[in-house]
Amino acid sequence: TTLFRSTHPNIVAIHYFGHVDVFFYFVMEYVDAVNLRQSLQAGKLSPDEALAIVPPICEALQYAHSKGLVHRDIKPENLLLDRDGRVMIADFGIASLVGVASDISGTPSYMAPEQYNGSVDRRADIYALGVVLYEMLTGERPEKDVVAPSRKVEVDVKIDEMVLRALEKEPERRYQTAA
Repeated sequence: TTLFRSTHPNIVAIHYFGHVDVFFYFVMEYVDAVNLRQSLQAGKLSPDEALAIVPPICEALQYAHSKGLVHRDIKPENLLLDRDGRVMIADFGIASLVGVASDISGTPSYMAPEQYNGSVDRRADIYALGVVLYEMLTGERPEKDVVAPSRKVEVDVKIDEMVLRALEKEPERRYQTAA
């Protein structure tokens, strides 16, 4: 219900949610957009385009985190790019529907290591955003041993520090807030 009381321009609004037996559902705002996965498949983003997508996502995540919500499933399919160039996070409904923080949910290739143990806080979303940024920059998701983006594509080494910090295996070594 927290999402019903608050709005953010970079979060797709959830109008209603519920469940029938074991099936959960939610009704959300319609956004005329493509998801980031579709955009990536249409052609590689330039580093500047990729980096421009990150700040509005961080602002939206910081807002949600300040309300006590963790998305749990940040990935290109849940990031929408509308016709006006606005970036929006979709499927925040899962944060409300899954219940307790110890529930394991998310997409494995974007999940923070601690999510597999049921330990989820805002830093799991930061890790997932790091995976998305790495993918936008390099065209691939990071492997177990993460190679700095600048060793794969032509980007400023300053970006490496940001990406690698977001992808730290230990939550304490990651950025502590999306801000």
